[in-house]
Amino acid sequence: MRYKAYQPSGKSPASGIVLLLLLSFLGAFLIEVCYVYLLGFLSNLFLRFLTVVGAVALLCFWIMYVTRWAKIRSIKVVRIVSLIGLILAFYASRCVYVDLVNEMWSRGASEVLQNRSSFAQLLGRWGGLFISPGTVFSSLYRILPNGVTSVNGRMIAGVPLLLIWLIELMLLIVIPCYTAAATASYPFDETAGCWLSKREEWPVVYVENYREVRSQLKVKNDSPLLEAIQGVHYYQREGQESYAILEFFRNRDHTGPFVSLVNVKAIQSGPKKLSHKMITLCRFCDIGQEEAKELYERLKKEKGEVGRRSVSVSEWMNDLNEKMGRGGKTMSQMSELSSASLDSQEINIPDEEAPEEEEVTVHVPKVTPEMEKEYLNKKNS
Repeated sequence: MRYKAYQPSGKSPASGIVLLLLLSFLGAFLIEVCYVYLLGFLSNLFLRFLTVVGAVALLCFWIMYVTRWAKIRSIKVVRIVSLIGLILAFYASRCVYVDLVNEMWSRGASEVLQNRSSFAQLLGRWGGLFISPGTVFSSLYRILPNGVTSVNGRMIAGVPLLLIWLIELMLLIVIPCYTAAATASYPFDETAGCWLSKREEWPVVYVENYREVRSQLKVKNDSPLLEAIQGVHYYQREGQESYAILEFFRNRDHTGPFVSLVNVKAIQSGPKKLSHKMITLCRFCDIGQEEAKELYERLKKEKGEVGRRSVSVSEWMNDLNEKMGRGGKTMSQMSELSSASLDSQEINIPDEEAPEEEEVTVHVPKVTPEMEKEYLNKKNS
């Protein structure tokens, strides 16, 4: 077994490109049509804000799933194709916006709601505007100084309306396009023919010889790294001690061959104050599908054997953070603060047999009065 980092194959099937282009355009257009009509008749600022957030969230989820269906293993191609589809959808939504404003100016907002046009009539008017970009941009130029709807009793026009349009451009095009590129950056299992988009992080024992591992990788000797990966064991966190994270990339119950290993080192940043430093040993390391599956099952078995010795708030939050993955960084910080507060409560309880000095971590020495005094003198100077 040799260390092999994941590299996208760059395969871009024609069917996937067509699928990504069409579905990104159609899905984004339908979402943005609802978005345009809701903002056209909602004057409450809070409801408009919820509409914007909902539209962006729906666009991101849609473009993410379409990217997975397309199975394009080139981030550059995904970025270009999704950007074209989103730009076309945004332009089509501006056609809908211009048509709605023209109807509201000619008949009034209440009449537009009561006298509903047929779907065929709407498509005809939207299609006519879509093939006439000059009419669309001239109408937008005419709308800009006048405004259309009032927000909380104030008409939005001029520079504020232009800023809103620019923000809409960023939210409805840039963010979904970034989501598509991020989805395409996940490893793709060519053997199984699927994306490994499910990330599972397992806390394991801290890798002590990480410096040797990283130095050997520079001279293309991967034996220490592979031995470290195969020799990891499940580790149940109890506080702010140092530990490591072994990350698996999966698709439902299928375990892919790629893993990432990161040391989370506890370091002293002040008297009785700790911080954690992320030290990446490898990312998307291909260790083989069978080896990865055996390693995953072994850690799962070790976790079951360890069990939960006690039920506490800090352990519950750590377990929740493990399930959330790296996206739960805030939860990890909350668990550290929770464990720190629990430790401080235990120290403040009067106990004659309790030590005067606090044991910080196994990797950080005790904070003696001399160390604290020296630290304060440096800080004051």
